[in-house]
Amino acid sequence: MTSPLLQVRGLKKSFEHQGRRIEVLRGLDLDIAVGERIAVLGTSGAGKSTLLNVLGTLDLPTEGQIWFEGRDLLTLSAKQLAAFRNQQIGFMFQFHHLLPEFTALENVMMPALIARRAKAEAAAEARQLLDAVGLKDRLTHRPGELSGGEQQRVALARALVGRPALLLADEPTGNLDSQTSAGIHALFDQVNAEFNTALLVVTHNQDLAQRMPRRIFMHDGLLREEATA
Repeated sequence: MTSPLLQVRGLKKSFEHQGRRIEVLRGLDLDIAVGERIAVLGTSGAGKSTLLNVLGTLDLPTEGQIWFEGRDLLTLSAKQLAAFRNQQIGFMFQFHHLLPEFTALENVMMPALIARRAKAEAAAEARQLLDAVGLKDRLTHRPGELSGGEQQRVALARALVGRPALLLADEPTGNLDSQTSAGIHALFDQVNAEFNTALLVVTHNQDLAQRMPRRIFMHDGLLREEATA
């Protein structure tokens, strides 16, 4: 059998709040295969966003182990983890977090420039990705000149710079109308098919969840796989 792209065991995350210890993740096991598409569902406060932050190494677990392509991520330094995120993980959130003073092209180029790639090379990839998400005529537009759906398309293109192996998306269509959301859903399918990018998407959107072959429910910091027929 092929080894998982991402593998976690015994994942726990807790916080101290007003003298109380709050257990958010309570011992999770999860395997994600190369190119796999997964939806994570659950009520607000179940720990879904915390799970994404820990899987993406934006935050570290209190306990547990995380391997990526067999590499123990928790042995890496902060600098090594930052390089790992830049190269292997794409992030997309409910709020696009685009830089308002930069154009769509410049926003998408940013991860490549942070990775110290040549400006011309970064621009060429950014143009290609913006074309792939249907925005080749919006390269010089700033976020304030784009619709909400167009801003999320820019955010998706930015998340794909460097062809990350895993895309983590947190309520990516939460602020969009149903028609615009459907367009983003189709783009996820396209990204997965073209780049073989694994997708882990936290969502309350049932249409998006049903597009994912694997669905996981989160409740009180624990995961439960949807039963398959």
